[in-house]
Amino acid sequence: MSVSSQTGEYPKINARTTLDELIQNIASSASAPPPKPPDASSAASANLAVARCCQAYTLALKNSTGYAAEREAARAYRNAMPPLVGSRNIRDFIACTAHGMLIQAIDGADGSRLLHAARVASTAHKAHTRKKSNSAATSAPKTQENEHLAHQISPVTKAE
Repeated sequence: MSVSSQTGEYPKINARTTLDELIQNIASSASAPPPKPPDASSAASANLAVARCCQAYTLALKNSTGYAAEREAARAYRNAMPPLVGSRNIRDFIACTAHGMLIQAIDGADGSRLLHAARVASTAHKAHTRKKSNSAATSAPKTQENEHLAHQISPVTKAE
């Protein structure tokens, strides 16, 4: 079996190539550099939520090696993201998702799902806030000054 690991090509396979040889040659030729941690001095790190996610990502990269390092770092990044509760957290969640996609801690398909979840949470939050403000406006507390303004509700009479 001939292997062109210096040129970056895949090993050539023939009828006598064993699976062990193939795996060994692919492993030796696939010398990808370890992933680099995100730049903590970037403008995105000015957002505390993004900075927390990047810190979790960097810490996981330092504590793991090989392919597992990237998976663990991506998991740590996602686990550090804020919960989708409240408008501020939703905005921070979107920022973390976008930055995670930028540094490849979150892949495109997962990023789309996360952004969709943030959109749903934002819509639900707005509807809840709107409902809360409408109910507060229609149910003002009764005081002595406005008690006389209350309308008497007449009993419903049966139509004949």
